[in-house]
Amino acid sequence: MKRLLLLTAGICLFYCFGTVVAQSEFDALKNLMDSVQVMEGDIFAPKTYLKAEKKFNGAKRAITDGRKSSKIAKLVNEANEYAENTLKAAEVAKHTLSEYLEPRNLARTAKANQLVPELYGKAELQFKKATAKVESGDVKNGLKEANKSKPLFDIAELQAIKISIMGKADKLIEKAIQGDATKFSLSTLDKAKTARNKCDITLSRDRYEREESLKEIARAEYEAAHASNIARSVRSLKRNDQAWEKLMLVYEIQMNRVGEAIGSSNLPFDKGPIAAADSLILYIQFLQKEKGASLDLTDQLSAQLSATLTKTGLAESTDTPIGIAKKLDTQVSELISENKSLKATLEEERMKYVEIQESMLSVSAELDERTKKENKFKKAKTILNPSEGELLFNSSNDIVMRLHGLSFGVNRTDITDDHVTLLKKVQTIIEMFPESKLAVEGHTDASGDAATNRQLSEKRAYAVMQYLRQSMLISADRINAIGFGAEKPVASNKNPEGRAKNRRIDILIMQ
Repeated sequence: MKRLLLLTAGICLFYCFGTVVAQSEFDALKNLMDSVQVMEGDIFAPKTYLKAEKKFNGAKRAITDGRKSSKIAKLVNEANEYAENTLKAAEVAKHTLSEYLEPRNLARTAKANQLVPELYGKAELQFKKATAKVESGDVKNGLKEANKSKPLFDIAELQAIKISIMGKADKLIEKAIQGDATKFSLSTLDKAKTARNKCDITLSRDRYEREESLKEIARAEYEAAHASNIARSVRSLKRNDQAWEKLMLVYEIQMNRVGEAIGSSNLPFDKGPIAAADSLILYIQFLQKEKGASLDLTDQLSAQLSATLTKTGLAESTDTPIGIAKKLDTQVSELISENKSLKATLEEERMKYVEIQESMLSVSAELDERTKKENKFKKAKTILNPSEGELLFNSSNDIVMRLHGLSFGVNRTDITDDHVTLLKKVQTIIEMFPESKLAVEGHTDASGDAATNRQLSEKRAYAVMQYLRQSMLISADRINAIGFGAEKPVASNKNPEGRAKNRRIDILIMQ
């Protein structure tokens, strides 16, 4: 009985451990699929992506259904392989279709996928035909299909820009039309439409012109809202005769506000609007007469001031009040200018002192940072032995890990167990610079076809990048990979030793 219990416990432990391992591998796969989505693998490598997605969903269902861990592991491994291939194929497609990416990016920047989803979807569908051709190896027809997508993305971008700028005006014009503006405020509505059409013409001529188009569309919005208000008022009058009285009272209230502002209230509206207006005019004329009397008093004060200033020698008896004021203003301005100049000089000296202090602090901080970096660099150099690689600084003062020892088989791009020891040392060095950006560069010797060498170096660089990303959980925005083929040799390609040095992986640590 005791042996039976032990056997049962062992079986349970085996399956539980297998489930935990399978879930861990699936979580890593999910992170990889997220990276594929970020890199738009579904767009640039649609066929391979569908295979990866199918295997991923299969692994997800297998875990949910409690299938055997071996079955789950098989599905996860297959999905991983397809996902990796998707990333590689997507990068190749992006490189191949690079000259056709800008129209698509401009349309997305204009939010065409949100504002004009049908137009953008049509362009995106045509673009996916191109990526599918490239993915299948038919580059020539892929480029033809991509060229067909350019005008479609261009149209989608323009329409999205027009909607983002003209959308509010179009809604206000439609609201005015629904509110009977065509019957009651047609002239104002026509002004709105004319301004809107001018904006449309401007954007069609130059979609990135903002000043003129925004000026016209603002006028269109104003006139459309104005037309709605007029139509609403006239419609109210036609439905209710008492509204005429309310309208007259509104205008009387506004005229009374003018009267109150100049000191005259309770205008004689009982005698009609003309009498009320005449009352305002008479009061304004009275205020103007008072202003004239005030000017006379000002002249007398100016004469007295001139006489006084003449005695002090600051002005002559023939000076006009304006002349006196100008002389006083000149003297005051000179004093103010001298005061400002003195303040400016003091402030300039103070800023120089502050700049010197900041410069000293900056130099001190820079020296400290440089010392720390050099110490890290010296420590990092001891991690690699000469047969594995070397650390050096490039012209941009970035650290370069030159990994001669990270060698691949002929035409091979996969990471093997032989690479793991060196890659763990690479991880140790990278962890010493946690705030750095990383670039993985693939290089070959000059043997063989240049295009093939570039593609091979690119795949090797991406293989190393993906290994580091998965093993160190490095985010996609921190690391990238690129292949240079034989473009950047570090030794002569005329002898075996030089070619061996040129076949390498360089990892740039950029700070």
